[in-house]
Amino acid sequence: MRTSTTSLILLSSTLTLAGGCDDGFDRGIVDDGDEVAFRCSGSNCNLGLGNTSRVGDHPLSNLSETKLVSAANDTAGVRIEGGTAKYMGSPMSITEIDVEADGELKLKLSTAGWIGGTQVKGAIFYIYIDPLDGSPTINAQLKIHDAWCEPGEYDPTMTICRYQFLTNVVPHDVDYPMSEKEFGWYHTCPDEDEMGLLDDTYKFSSVLSPNVSLFSTGSLGPRIDATPGTFINGCINGAVSKGQYWLNAFYDASAYRGLQPSQRTAMLRMWMAWHGGQSRTIPGRMISPRDELGGLFDWTSDPDWSIEAGYGASGARCRGSSPTIGMHRQWIDPVVSLPGWATLPHCTDSTLHNYAVLGVKVPANLW
Repeated sequence: MRTSTTSLILLSSTLTLAGGCDDGFDRGIVDDGDEVAFRCSGSNCNLGLGNTSRVGDHPLSNLSETKLVSAANDTAGVRIEGGTAKYMGSPMSITEIDVEADGELKLKLSTAGWIGGTQVKGAIFYIYIDPLDGSPTINAQLKIHDAWCEPGEYDPTMTICRYQFLTNVVPHDVDYPMSEKEFGWYHTCPDEDEMGLLDDTYKFSSVLSPNVSLFSTGSLGPRIDATPGTFINGCINGAVSKGQYWLNAFYDASAYRGLQPSQRTAMLRMWMAWHGGQSRTIPGRMISPRDELGGLFDWTSDPDWSIEAGYGASGARCRGSSPTIGMHRQWIDPVVSLPGWATLPHCTDSTLHNYAVLGVKVPANLW
C-alpha cells in the first residue's frame, strides 16, 4: 500500500446520486501524510440518481463518444447530433469526440484537427433527448461554459480536467439555476456548495469518466457498468465523481491509477455508506478510504480512527470497530439498531481484504 505525502481532508460533501450524506474538504487537519476523503451531502442521499447532471427533467449522466448513437439514461436516451467549437476565433464543426482515460475531453474539428484541455471551452453540442415514456423528443444544446485542467488533488503529478456545462433547456428543478454569466443558459449540475466549501467555480463542475455508464433502480440501487464508447458526465459534488477527482482513481482498470472492475460500483457505494438498500451517510462525517486491490490510496494511521466497514458492489460487506458494537454512519450502535448489520462478518485492518475491495475508517470520537 502507498501513502501519499499530500494530506487531503474532505468533509460534508454531496453526490452525483442522491444527497443526505457527508463532507467537503480542508487541509492540514491530518498532518501525518495520510489521506482522508469525504462522502456526500444534500437532501436525497438515500435514493436513486437525484443529484446528478440533468437537462430539463432528464438525467444526463451518460453520453456516447460516437455522434448519432444514443446513450441510455434512466429516463431517456440522449444522443449527440453534432456540434461546433471555435479555433483561432473561427467556428468549426465537431466531427469526432473522445474522452481520454484520465477524463480529458478531446474534440476533432473539421479543418483544425484535435483540440483538448481548456481549448474546448465554448464548444456547443447539439443533443436530442428521447424520453422513455414516449413524450416528444427534446431538441437541446449543451455548452461547455468553462474548462479547467489542474494537478490532481491526490496525485499532483497528473492533470485532472473538470468542466462546467450549461443547457438552453429550462429546468423545473430550482436546484439547477440559470447561469449568472450567460442569460438563458442553465446549469446541468445542482447548486450544492459542499456546505460552503465549494465556490461557484467548483460547485457546478463535472468530470468525465470514459467507458462506463451510471444507472440506478429502486430494487438494486445505483451502479456503474462497463460500457465501451460511453462516458459518464458526473457532477463534481457527486459520489460517482469523488474518487476520480479527489483520489485520482479511475474506473478504467487499464488507466494510470485505474480501479479494478469489481471496484467500480464498490467505490460509488463506499462513498454513500450503502447498506440494506440505502445510503447511510449524514453531513459532517469524514472518511478515510483504502484500496484493498491496487493500493492506490491508503487510510490514515491515526489511532483515533476506526474501521467503519469494508465495501463491495453490494455495499457494506463487513463491519468494523469492536465485534459487539461495530461502527457505521448515522448509527451510534449499529449492531443493535441497524437491521442486518449484526449478520455482517467483523473485519479488522488485517482481515479486511478477505471480505471487501474497499475499506473505510471514520473518526471514532464522532460517536
